[in-house]
Amino acid sequence: VAGESVPLDEFKKGKDPVTCQIIDWGGLFEFNLARLQGKVDLPGPIAATGPQTITQKIFARSRIIDSATGQVGTDSAEIGDAGFFQTDIRFSHEYVTPMAASFFEQKVGKGEPLTDPDSVIFFRDHLTFLEQAITPERRKMGLLQTAEQLKIKQEDFANAYGITLHGETGLGGSEAICHSKIIQDYALPGQLIIGSDSHTPHSGALGCVAFGVGTTAIFNSWITKDVYSTVPETVRIEVRGKRPAGITAKDMMLAILRDPYVTEGHAIAKMVEYCGTAVEELSIDERATMTNMAAEVGAFSGIIVPDEKTVEFLVAERGLDPEQARQYCEGLFSDEGAHYCHEIVIEVEDLEPLVALPGDPGNGIEISKLEKTVAIDIAYGGSCTAGKKEDMNMYAEVLRHGLQHGRRVADG
Repeated sequence: VAGESVPLDEFKKGKDPVTCQIIDWGGLFEFNLARLQGKVDLPGPIAATGPQTITQKIFARSRIIDSATGQVGTDSAEIGDAGFFQTDIRFSHEYVTPMAASFFEQKVGKGEPLTDPDSVIFFRDHLTFLEQAITPERRKMGLLQTAEQLKIKQEDFANAYGITLHGETGLGGSEAICHSKIIQDYALPGQLIIGSDSHTPHSGALGCVAFGVGTTAIFNSWITKDVYSTVPETVRIEVRGKRPAGITAKDMMLAILRDPYVTEGHAIAKMVEYCGTAVEELSIDERATMTNMAAEVGAFSGIIVPDEKTVEFLVAERGLDPEQARQYCEGLFSDEGAHYCHEIVIEVEDLEPLVALPGDPGNGIEISKLEKTVAIDIAYGGSCTAGKKEDMNMYAEVLRHGLQHGRRVADG
């Protein structure tokens, strides 16, 4: 009935013991303060037996055992076990950072220290072109000025705490898209990464557990350097065979997204582990297309076991010694006999180039089956899933081919 108070026990129904404690303490921040002071009793990790997936192994090495003493890591992680896990990278963009910064200043205090600010990264990449894109109606509502304050708040907080901010360039536009920059310059195999965006799984292409979280989790992680999570079940998606010419990772993903297991919502909140000969053949950029689009699957995240291509990437892009790069990958594989809640197999040799019909990326259809030609108003190449170096090379190749055959950009 409207106006009636709701007992706390109603919110605790069906929740795990830690979530119940968080509710009892009045929220995650209050709970974390008590946790760091040793005032709460947390259940220990569930003892896991049997073979482990790569995801379980990364969660195990990141598991907080004792918050007060800083003890981290256990031998294995049981699927469904909930707890706090130490993060290696925490990043956010201008949609989320300002609110998290306000929470920090209100609850912790201006000038109070963040935990390990060197592993906190901010991005100005979502609202960079708002001035050109905003409609006259929304401009009249003052939304452009409001958005500008988000930029300023993030810049001020970054400057105050010495946090790395990838902002705007002098030529307009952003210095980097957060997901592309994280995998290009920061992420390493075996890390646990959180970001303020649903496409954070992008870095799973290097063999990371990377997932999106909300503003409250980002703010709390600045204090604790950890995140509350549950070890997810894993769906194994094998794409096997030799890729035909012209078939890209995006085609493979559109085929996966129309699989009934995905379209019916069964993959929601699960980890997706991509594997198979067709995946192994992909570059890191193309693998990132697949892990990035775990968001479209509805998954918790996506991951690919690191291999020699991962080593080559780390050597070429990060300047690591090959042996050092291999050490990062050591032990990061799924054991034979590890449990998967479901397995999907895609025969890549059966695929044709696909597009998704409007409304849902799960509406994939072969280009050859389109019933009519459709006029295009805007052709956009970019974004986190398709703005990587290799994507740009593909766009350039299309334009080169067009020029060689006397084609040009259509009028209008």
